[in-house]
This record gives sequence, structure tokens and C-alpha cells, in this order.
Amino acid sequence: MSESTRPPDNRPPFEPHIIKGVLFDAYGTLFEYGNPQFRIATASILAEQALEPDFEEFHKSWVEAYSPSGVWGTDGANRATPYRDHVLNGPLPLWHSQWEIWRRQFSSALEQHNLDGDPDRAADELRRRLGESDPYPDAHDTVERLAADGLTIGLLSNADEDFLQRAISRTRLRFSVIQSSESLRVYKPHRAVFLAACDLLHCEPNETLYVGDSPIADVGGAHNAGLRTAWIRRPSERSDVRRTSQLTTSDDSDAAQRAEQSTTDMLSRIPEPDIIVETLLDISPVLRPHS
Repeated sequence: MSESTRPPDNRPPFEPHIIKGVLFDAYGTLFEYGNPQFRIATASILAEQALEPDFEEFHKSWVEAYSPSGVWGTDGANRATPYRDHVLNGPLPLWHSQWEIWRRQFSSALEQHNLDGDPDRAADELRRRLGESDPYPDAHDTVERLAADGLTIGLLSNADEDFLQRAISRTRLRFSVIQSSESLRVYKPHRAVFLAACDLLHCEPNETLYVGDSPIADVGGAHNAGLRTAWIRRPSERSDVRRTSQLTTSDDSDAAQRAEQSTTDMLSRIPEPDIIVETLLDISPVLRPHS
């Protein structure tokens, strides 16, 4: 099967009443830190370090460096080939932290644009910002409602423990299970991270719904591991990108449109999510319609 075509889905139809546990992604799903916030942070970091590249070109270089900076290197999943078997099911690569991924991203982008910046300081700033993330307005009510419906609730995030635990403490969200790529020493979308979380949740994969915003790490990875999937497609992800103009002279009026088209292209190459929502509050009525 070509990596650029949607894989077949031979699972039985989605039956919401079977679901016993719900696992949430953190950033971009429960915590309000996604692509728009990363764009703003990148612009702020450049300003703080008195660096003045073409912002759009620098940010493009930074985003494109993410996968090569990860544990799979240049063989990792990316927007062109998001459903790569060795990333989903292969031997686990040597682990390094999310902070180290960011440091490598900035180092690569700075080198490409001949800038004398500090990648360690840039990664530190991202770590600080993610640790201070606020929850989306629908996060608390959703988690509490699903727990009241009798579902076991967990959190599974590609994140380092330090900033993830700070964010959880600030938001006062409550989970039965909290796991990160650092605690498990493996990153989404590999099946091992999802199966480990299901085991801790005491639910079979087909009894577990994974909720996330990333087509690659969340929808594709969870589906491959046998979980049911919900993709949260927040309207703010498509509009807030324009806020970057407050920090840079970049003409980013079409950045949101480019990002949305890129996401649409990715979704055509991965299994379809079982549920698509624009607010987390829509999940409970699907799983427990008579509660």
C-alpha cells in the first residue's frame, strides 16, 4: 500500500456504548496551546533574541525541522507520509526529550537562516510557556461529565513530565491515569504508547476512545493501535494564527488557510476518525446519549 493513500479500515462499525475509557491528548486538545500559540511563541523568541529573519520563512524552517529533530529522525512521520509502518509498529528508537526536539528544531532553523541565536534558551521558553498553558473553556466540563457518565478518564501526551505536570496542576483537571512520552519513553504515534496507556486504564483498546487534535500522532496512531478515535477540530486553530501579526511584520493573512489545507491533505492519508467535533462538549452526548 502506498503511504500517500488512505489505509483500509476493516474494523467493525463504531459502537459508542462499548467505550469504557477515554484518553485525552493534552496540548491543542485540553490545553490551549496549539499551532497558533507556537507561531506566537516563535515570533516572541526571535524578538527576545533580537533576531529579524523573514518570519514566515523561519517558521516554515522550524516546523519542517520537527520530524527530523524527533526520535525517528528523517525517517519519521510527516505531512507528506503520515502513516509510516515503522513509526507505528517498528522497533522503538532511542528516546530523547521534547525539550531536546525543540532545541534541535531551533538549532536547525537558526543555521538555515544564518542567525546567531540560542537554541537552548528558545527551548527553555517553550517549556515555560507550555507549563503555564490554560485549559480550553470546554475542558473541565467535558472531563467531569465523562467521569460522571462512568467512564475512566486518562491523559496521554507527547510531552516532558516537568511542563506537563505543571500545566495539570495549574488547570486542576483530574485523571485516573496520566502518562507522557517521557514516562513511557516512547512517542505517539507508535502503538506501544497507546497500548501501555490502555493497560493502565484497565480497558481494551477497542473499549477506549482517544481524543486529540493531531491527525498523525492522535488519529492515525490510536487507530493503528486498535483504539477508537475522536478528532477535535477547533475553530480557533484556523483563525487565531492571525494573532501572530501582533508580534511580527509578517504578512500571514493566508497562513490559516495554508495550515487548514495541509491538515486536509494529511487526513486523506490516514484512517478516518470515528468522531469529528469542534468542541469537546459534543463527545459525551455521542458516548452516552441518554445520560
